[in-house]
Amino acid sequence: MAMPIPKMPRPTERDLAALADSLSLALPPSYTQFVANHDGAKPDANFIATRENEVAVSRFIPVREAPDLATAIAGFPVSAIPLAEDDCGNYFYVDPKTDAVHFWDHEVEGPDEEVAANALLFVEKLTSRDASPVPLELGQVRRMWVNPSFKPEF
Repeated sequence: MAMPIPKMPRPTERDLAALADSLSLALPPSYTQFVANHDGAKPDANFIATRENEVAVSRFIPVREAPDLATAIAGFPVSAIPLAEDDCGNYFYVDPKTDAVHFWDHEVEGPDEEVAANALLFVEKLTSRDASPVPLELGQVRRMWVNPSFKPEF
């Protein structure tokens, strides 16, 4: 069973047409079906497995933002539809020519990983994650390292 995604207002036909015009392509049916119910939704704690990692979706990109976002992100694939983002500046996108969903990591060169055949199957692959804290016993963590530039006031 697919992870529940909050129901959101349907994007306007004008916003859908603007996105299609920006791509000079028709929008894939699975994409339009997904955004009809979940445009801009923020799911609960989740993850999807990729080749190298487990990646969480922090939000789905609203149709209205997609054309500008795609051109504003340095190195983002041309003619791709931003579908979702994680908390680290990486995105999942729909290839409008194939309907497939890919994971784009801004730090990795080379071909992007296909993670699902379409947007609806992508959502089915999302798995709920328990976001509650993990209890640790005294002495269980012996040492750790934090990059000093991460939080300089530490």
